[in-house]
Formats: sequence, C-alpha cells, structure tokens
Amino acid sequence: MRSCTTAGPEYVTLPSPSHPHSFTLNIYICVLRVLRVTRQQVYDTDGNILQSVDDVMLPALLNFVFTLLPSDLPITITELGCGTGRNTAKLLSPSSSSPQITSIAALDLSPGMLTVAKQRYETHLTANTSNVLLAPPAVEFHEFDALNPELSPVIKALEGKADLVLSTLVLEHLPLDVFFRTVKSFLKPGGYFLLTNMHADMGRISQAGFVDEVTGEKIRGHSFAHEISGAIEEGEKWGFEVVGEVGERAIIEDDLGAVVGERGKKWIGINVWFGFVMRFSDMGKKG
Repeated sequence: MRSCTTAGPEYVTLPSPSHPHSFTLNIYICVLRVLRVTRQQVYDTDGNILQSVDDVMLPALLNFVFTLLPSDLPITITELGCGTGRNTAKLLSPSSSSPQITSIAALDLSPGMLTVAKQRYETHLTANTSNVLLAPPAVEFHEFDALNPELSPVIKALEGKADLVLSTLVLEHLPLDVFFRTVKSFLKPGGYFLLTNMHADMGRISQAGFVDEVTGEKIRGHSFAHEISGAIEEGEKWGFEVVGEVGERAIIEDDLGAVVGERGKKWIGINVWFGFVMRFSDMGKKG
C-alpha cells in the first residue's frame, strides 16, 4: 500500500473506514489526500457523471437557498470542499435579485485543487471586469482538513461567521459526525447549509475515483455510502433541520449525450445524487 505521498498514481483499495478516530480512517484520509492531489489535473475533464448531474441540479438548490437569505444584508459563504472552484465560480456573478454575497471562504484538502480554483477565480475577474451588475465577492482560499482542523489555525477566524455553508459531493468522504460538526462550526445560528452528495444507491456500487490521463490507470479509494435518512438524522443531532424538499436524481435515457456521456449508460435507472437545504438552529444535542 502506498504511503501518504504524491508519488506516481497506482490502484488504491482500502476497507471502508468505520470510526472517525480509527487507524483505518487515518489511512483513508491519507489516501484521499493523494487522490485529490493527483486528481486536480483531470477533475473537470474526466467525464465524471456525478459532477455532471450536480451541475444540472445545483442551480435550483442555490436559487432556493438564496430566497431564504436576507436580501438587504451582506452575505458570507463558506464552501467546504471547493475542489477546482467549479461551484465557487457559480457564486461570482451575482444578479440584482441575488443576495449581497460579499465574501467567500473556499476550503479544500488539496493544495493542487486550490491552485486550480484560484486560477479559475482570477480568470473570471479578468474576463468580467466591466460587465457585472454588482462587484464580485472577495474570495479567500484555504487548505483545510476536517479531521485535523488544528493544522489550519487560520480557519479559526471563520468559525461562526457564515450565513451559508455550501458543500457539494464532499460528504461521501467523511463520517457523518465529523462532517456536521465541521459545518456547524462555520455557521451563524439561523444560518443555512446546502448539501449535495453521491446517493447511497450509487455508493453501494462504486466509489470516488478517476482515470489518470498519463498512465491510464484507475485511481480509486473507498467512500462512505451515506443514506439520506442517516444524513438528516445526524444533522438533527447537531441542530439542523431540513428546509424545503429533499431531491434525488437518477440517470435516465435522455441524459445520455445531454447530461452524461457513455459512462452514464450503466447508471440508467439508478439514483446517483441527492441534495437538500438545512437550517442551523444551534439547538442540537451535540456540541
């Protein structure tokens, strides 16, 4: 088994981690770091069907949560697991009907992913200098490990500051209690949390991975196949409640060629995605 380095890719398989403080989970996170450091080279181009479905489904969820935020006050967003800035970019061109997003803290485990996200942000600013209705939000990018938050002391300054936490396709990589503890730490009481993730129906069949474009090898680590009910129940323990509907999305025939490529054919009829919004009331049983 590979050590926690960024050396050349190879096939990686681990037993699914079961406890947030187990040795197995520490090894799992080590491999996850390797995967994310390597994957930034192909993250937006390897035909990931889950990412494609998320791009289709996320705008409606964003529009919904925006209606819940005050329109006359500055809004701060923390993005947990920003990756290459795919969704950060969606927040950079506010319209006159959007809330006044003034600052975004974009966090990710991988320095390589953050480098790509910064480049995307800078490209956006250059290309949209004169044609935006409102000034774009200020964005800060920070390396962050949810299992070892003490390694990023700068993150302390973000705690309790966010009106909205956005986290897309990240939950599968973390235990539920670690994830919700982290989200809670960033939110103001009364703030909102937008979550999307791989559906358990997909997670029981496949795990996160990608094909290395240089070697052609499949790089893969195990993921948590979190059930929707389990995520909601854990969120309630930390003071969260669902607002609005819980969405699920399966691949259908019409998606082939329009939403996903040929890789999506084997997923027809299978739920691959879920998403919902939660409100944080700070009344949960866990601290």
